Amino acid sequence: MQVLTGKAIMEQIVAGRLCFYRRPAPQIQLYTHDWRQEINRFHRAQQTAILELTTLYHRALNQVGEGVASIFLIHGMLLEDHDYVETVRGLINGQGATAEYAVQMAEISFAAAFTAMDSPYMRARAADIRDISQRVLRALMGGRQILLMDEPAILVSDDYLPSEVMDFDQRRLLGLITRKGSLDSHTAMLVRAYHIPAIVEVPLTPRCEGRPALMDGYTGNVYIDPEQEQLDQLRELYQANGRPKGLALSVR
Repeated sequence: MQVLTGKAIMEQIVAGRLCFYRRPAPQIQLYTHDWRQEINRFHRAQQTAILELTTLYHRALNQVGEGVASIFLIHGMLLEDHDYVETVRGLINGQGATAEYAVQMAEISFAAAFTAMDSPYMRARAADIRDISQRVLRALMGGRQILLMDEPAILVSDDYLPSEVMDFDQRRLLGLITRKGSLDSHTAMLVRAYHIPAIVEVPLTPRCEGRPALMDGYTGNVYIDPEQEQLDQLRELYQANGRPKGLALSVR
C-alpha cells in the first residue's frame, strides 16, 4: 500500500478505482487572411458562451443557491471584460491570428498573470480564465464537452475547471483528486456545494491509473492499493471517535 497526502476539501471517505481525466487537445490553425471574419467569429462564440453560462447559472441557482451560482455570472462578466476582449481582438487584427489562436493566447497570458499574484485567492482565478477561454474555443470549433464514465470511479487530473464539475455524471463520480488545484478556487466552492469528496495537491502519477484507492477527507490521505483489513481498521478508528457513524468501506 502507498499513502499520499494532500489537502481535503470535504470531510468524506470514499473508496474506488482511479481514472485519469484528460482534456482533448484541439488542433488550431494559427493565422488567417480575413481578420474581419475572425473577429466576427470570436464575438459570435463569445455570445454563445455567455448564453451557456446563463444556463449553468440558473441550473446551479435551483440546485445549490445564489452564492455558488454567481460563479457563472462572474464568468460571463469575465468574457465581456474590456482587457480580455481587446487582447483577443488585437491578436486577430494586429497579427492576423485566427479567433481560436487569439483566444488560446489570451488564456495563456491572463492565466499566467493571475498565477503570478501574491494572493492565493487571486491565483485561483487563473482557473476561471482557462474555463471561459475553453468554453469560447468549444463554441468556435463546434465541439461539446462530454465527460463520460464507463463505471464508478475517482477522477484524477492536474486540476478541474469550475464548469467541469457541472458536467460530471454524479451517479458514477465517487470523488475528485487533483495534483495541483486550490482550496480557494471556484471549483472548490462548487465541490463543497455539491458534496463531492475531493482532495487537492496529491502527487499521483499515471502509473496509478485503474488502481483501487481510498480517499480520507479527514486527514487528506489517499491510500493506493489498500487491503480490506486496512479499510476495516480505518472504519473502526473513525467509528470509535464518533465519525462517520455509518462508514462502510470495501475495495472495488
